[in-house]
Amino acid sequence: MSMRFHGKVGLLCACSLVVAPVPALALEFSGGVSVGGIQVGTEPRLAVSPFIGWLWRRTSDFRIEVHNVLSVVPGAGLGFYDRTAVTFGYTTKTGNVSLGPSLSVYMMQVCGAVICDRVMGVAPGGRAQSDWYFAGRLGASTSVNVDWAGGSSRVLPGSMVLMVTAGPIWRFGGESK
Repeated sequence: MSMRFHGKVGLLCACSLVVAPVPALALEFSGGVSVGGIQVGTEPRLAVSPFIGWLWRRTSDFRIEVHNVLSVVPGAGLGFYDRTAVTFGYTTKTGNVSLGPSLSVYMMQVCGAVICDRVMGVAPGGRAQSDWYFAGRLGASTSVNVDWAGGSSRVLPGSMVLMVTAGPIWRFGGESK
């Protein structure tokens, strides 16, 4: 057989792998509302955070998740803190844990040691989350987020934003383990 024939067979095999990907074993959507504290500047604040996640798990217990949290920060000036994260985690029969990088967009009232001001910007960071399902698709979720706000500011002297939240979670379809 000629080299040309072998080249065509190899190209056909490579194309079939791209065109016919292996299906995921599980595709899940989850959502809920968390309540917790956000530490920005010198004053901790309460934040109410609705969230939604998209989970993709293949052949093992390891998973990839895209997660978005929109935190509403009440106070003298209403603010928001929107965070999107891509996390890698491990899934068990009753829960999962994940860790990964995040990117946040924020606009809110923040107080430093001397002055209060409205700040807005984009912040890279990290996210850790734990979900525990105790009644089928209903469960509880906790998360810890750390972001680094850019630039120098008198109201954000440390340039660090810390948020810890907890609340109910609901799994919307997909295959449970």
